[in-house]
Amino acid sequence: MERSWSRGAIRLIASSVIVALHAGALSAAEKYDLTEAADDARIFKLTTALEVSGKVYPEAGADKALKLAVEAKFAYGERRLPATGREAHSLRSVRHYEHAEATVHEQAVSAKPGGEQLSNLALRGTLRLIVAQGQADGVELFSPSGPLTADELQLLKSPGDSLAAIALLPDAPVEIGESWQPSDWVLPMLTNVEAAEKSTLKCQLESVDKNTARIAVNGEITGITLGVPANVKITGRLLYDLDEHYLRRIELTQAEKRSIGTVSPGLDVSAQVTIARSLDTQTERLTEKNLANLPLEPNDASLLLTFDVPAWKLRFFHDRNWHLRYQTPELVFLKLMHNGRPIAQCHLKKLPDAEPGRHIPEDEFQGDIQRTLGKDFQEFVEAEKLKLRDGLYIFRVVAVGSVPDRNVKKEAAKKEPGKDEPATNEPVFLPMQWIYYLVANPDGRQVSFVFATEPKLVEDLKSRDLSIVGGLEFLASGPKVTPTKAKGK
Repeated sequence: MERSWSRGAIRLIASSVIVALHAGALSAAEKYDLTEAADDARIFKLTTALEVSGKVYPEAGADKALKLAVEAKFAYGERRLPATGREAHSLRSVRHYEHAEATVHEQAVSAKPGGEQLSNLALRGTLRLIVAQGQADGVELFSPSGPLTADELQLLKSPGDSLAAIALLPDAPVEIGESWQPSDWVLPMLTNVEAAEKSTLKCQLESVDKNTARIAVNGEITGITLGVPANVKITGRLLYDLDEHYLRRIELTQAEKRSIGTVSPGLDVSAQVTIARSLDTQTERLTEKNLANLPLEPNDASLLLTFDVPAWKLRFFHDRNWHLRYQTPELVFLKLMHNGRPIAQCHLKKLPDAEPGRHIPEDEFQGDIQRTLGKDFQEFVEAEKLKLRDGLYIFRVVAVGSVPDRNVKKEAAKKEPGKDEPATNEPVFLPMQWIYYLVANPDGRQVSFVFATEPKLVEDLKSRDLSIVGGLEFLASGPKVTPTKAKGK
């Protein structure tokens, strides 16, 4: 027996199917809020594990490469601070480190097993409180308790900073499978690239399981770091807690290739960083009461770096644009970078001790300068005593002259012939200015500084030379021990 259907019944069934399909579509399109509020005053407990492997190139050539392996661990509490600006400057936090340490292994590619160099880095216990501030080219770190060393700063500026990673989260609710592109400033800040030339960054909500949202991260940036070309690729995932509304876990891989620069070696390395974040309701360290009256805003003094020379019982301070090129038992050599280009260099040399209250005579000091510069010397244009610090004798001398120009291969540059002119072997000379300082302590210890720059770059040097010399500290020296003969000798 055939069953007949009325048109009304068919329309009713069709409508029900459409409603059901529509309801399913609405369910699949559920959106999730994955933000962390800028005014979130909760305190988080973080543990970070970092592993870096690859090669470092102090000089050009595969045979010059050093195998690099770094293992670092960090544990700290962190709390957001009110923003001081927009974009990267909207991210600020204060941290208290329980520990921050790294082990660095370096070994020549051709070296035999056991021929490696091992060094350990650690944050001093007196500087556990750290303020982090987002910048266009990375996260700026300083301690309200005193200046960091360059090694401590390098230790703390690890890939995948927890503050910068917050900027990967979307500004608006997203649904599963939806992608978004964080703002242009996010990837340079996350990777410490100073001048981005080309970058792509995409994040995607992959899945939601109970209270956890899983986010994929993929990006690449090409630009300039410390004055040389660099390429950084970043991949990984984030886990977001939907119940408590915070980024719970960060897993990132950062691969970087960087050319050899004036103040940095070439790099071909990969870094894996894992950061676990959890709410900390027990600590009292980062409460408003304990942070009250602390200088949480940076100033010129708090951003200085301290440089100790224990063998000389000497300490000085410099801004973050100075970079150590090398150090020997007799010499410290720094270079100044500004906007990605070298501006000046500084040599600090230990001089023989004089009798207490005495120092190298001024005319002798100037004679030594003239002999050292040799044919590059032209004339002295300034010579004066300075009163920068009580108890220190400071004599400043400015000399001018010229030096042969060098090409990228460190070969003597030749003058370029004009059109229809024959080639010439005539060398090219650059005008130079040298600023010398003789600094003597009342106990007879003395050192010399020489700052070298081109006259056209003197304005960029500003008063950075005076800042270093004026902040020089001769540390307490123990009493001299007079050797005594053993009995019977």
